[in-house]
Amino acid sequence: MKKYKINIIILVIVAFIVIFFTLKDDFNGAINYLKNMNYLWILVAIAFMLLNILFQSLSQYRFLKEVDHNYKFKSCFKLMCMAMFFNAITPFSSGGQPFEMYLLNKEGIKVSDSLNALIQHFITYQFGLIFTSTIAIILNSIFKILPDSLLLKKIVLIGYFINIIVMGIIIFISRAKKLNTKLFSKIFKFIFHFKFIKNKEEKEKKFLKYLEDFYNSTAIMKNNLKNTLLSFLFNLISLCFLYLIPVFVFYSFHSFKLNFLESFISSSFTFLIGSFVPIPGATGGLEYGFIDFFKIFIKDSAMLSAGMLLWRLITYYFSMVLGGVILITYRRKEK
Repeated sequence: MKKYKINIIILVIVAFIVIFFTLKDDFNGAINYLKNMNYLWILVAIAFMLLNILFQSLSQYRFLKEVDHNYKFKSCFKLMCMAMFFNAITPFSSGGQPFEMYLLNKEGIKVSDSLNALIQHFITYQFGLIFTSTIAIILNSIFKILPDSLLLKKIVLIGYFINIIVMGIIIFISRAKKLNTKLFSKIFKFIFHFKFIKNKEEKEKKFLKYLEDFYNSTAIMKNNLKNTLLSFLFNLISLCFLYLIPVFVFYSFHSFKLNFLESFISSSFTFLIGSFVPIPGATGGLEYGFIDFFKIFIKDSAMLSAGMLLWRLITYYFSMVLGGVILITYRRKEK
């Protein structure tokens, strides 16, 4: 946890800056909306966030169950929550999977097995993300939900193509084992000319071992198509729950101007922007994207600001706190 302190400090500083600029124009109006909100709709929004985590857990559980038949879904749900905590405090959500492997190893699952399961879940999640993003782009082009002139729409396309490229690299690596092994061996030979690199052979062996685990993961997915398709479906459902949360946030302010289609498209675009923001939790990028997309439907700036803060609280800070509480509880039990 010590090495994550700097990330948490950066996160807190950026979050305060974002909140300041969000509320500075109409602080009293935004606070008034938050004071008078309907808590029933907030509970529905929180329920949708929990369902998002639940279906992500179901996706990951499909693969972990294959490597450990005694592994319980309850443990997988807790693992997902704790991973979300580490994803929330690291750039590009990079801290979750290493922690999951560490914890699964403590529970008796070999690192190679847990890595295979987590890679399979990651691949199906990426496919789910690209699929929902593609649907959002198609629907927007048909129904013209967001104006063509919107600057952020161009940034969305960058995020979309970054995810496509990531998926393309994954497919390329998985289908050309011999070519990639030769390619990476040449890359290592070039890099190892630099004298400051230590333990060169060990680093090369470790990387090639990860590459081998990746090939094994994709081979397992091909041989168990049913599991892969179910995981893909669970990730689709998970993302749909996440993208519909803004509807209930604005319902809580007694505003029914936002519909499910508008929320789905705008949320999908907002999270695409966040996919290449390097700050933990994509803080700053997600808030800016939310304000810019949803202002088309919510004209009241105070309501929009209050809605953004509430949406961020539910979709980000809620899961981070939940994961932190479960992490502390787990550690106490281990002691």
